[in-house]
Amino acid sequence: MPKSPNKPHDEFFKAVFSRLEIVLDYLTKMLPIDLQKELDFNSLTRVNGSFVSPTLQEYFSDVVYRCAFKGSKRPIFISFIFEHKSSVEPYPHLQLLRYMLDTWEEQRKQEKAITPIIPIVVYHGKEKWRKRKFSAYFGKNIPAGLEPFFPNFDYLLTDLQSLNNDQILELGQGLLINAFLMMKHIWNPDYVINNAHIIFANLGKDSSQEDFIVLILAYFFKNAEIAEEKVQKFFDALPQNINKSAMTTYEMILEKGIEKGIEQGIEQGIEQTLNAATREMISNGCTDQFIMTILHVELAFIEKVRTELLDEQNKQNDQPELLNSDEFSDN
Repeated sequence: MPKSPNKPHDEFFKAVFSRLEIVLDYLTKMLPIDLQKELDFNSLTRVNGSFVSPTLQEYFSDVVYRCAFKGSKRPIFISFIFEHKSSVEPYPHLQLLRYMLDTWEEQRKQEKAITPIIPIVVYHGKEKWRKRKFSAYFGKNIPAGLEPFFPNFDYLLTDLQSLNNDQILELGQGLLINAFLMMKHIWNPDYVINNAHIIFANLGKDSSQEDFIVLILAYFFKNAEIAEEKVQKFFDALPQNINKSAMTTYEMILEKGIEKGIEQGIEQGIEQTLNAATREMISNGCTDQFIMTILHVELAFIEKVRTELLDEQNKQNDQPELLNSDEFSDN
């Protein structure tokens, strides 16, 4: 049975590629030029809901976008399926084909026309990824007469370990380069600590980046065991406007023991523990993205807890104030 993705890596990837500006940056840098010319990137939208059957959900990142072709007489869309890998997958075509079939089946159930699909694999594992044709899975010396009966499709591979820092930095000034640099070097915490100026290049200049900064910091802290003196060195190397977020994030993850509290919650009742942790983080002004990253909860769960909090506050506000006993006095 295949292994499910490493959760922290997969969650980070989902959070990053849920941002339209990052996906747009990726597609305009990584897609073949001839294909880019045919696409209307103004129509790029994320597909809401999952096209993956429950039995496959643990194996796929399930990040899907669609984009229209230019100048077509009727709406024709192309779908992009983004799949994340932190370890080598020996038969990627099989996983991708399952995903594509599930997508097309779901489109037919909804009585929609099926869309062309471009599968995209973003890989940042330690081992070298060897890309092969589908027919290569059957060994060498396959008779040529058999090849017409094999599925014939390709996938777009971005192997971050094969790209050096300069090649990643050439992708532009967007958040994509920061995400890719962190994913590439996540296996080497000392590199991240000693080269914070590269990993966090161009970050912190825009207040709208605050959520992303917290996201990338949380990803680093959750995947790296760092000695206390190195953490301080890391803080000192960060720009001042990122330093504060870094210390807050580090405190939330390690000092407050949220992760440990969740583990203890298995005995106490995991949902009750998650509910309490989510309440505290909402009350402290943490963003939904930060809560999802730290607690591994869905947005729907956060919204449910927030609704509960609001209902409790409304009930408190509706209660009549108790009259002071002096008001009943004859004096």
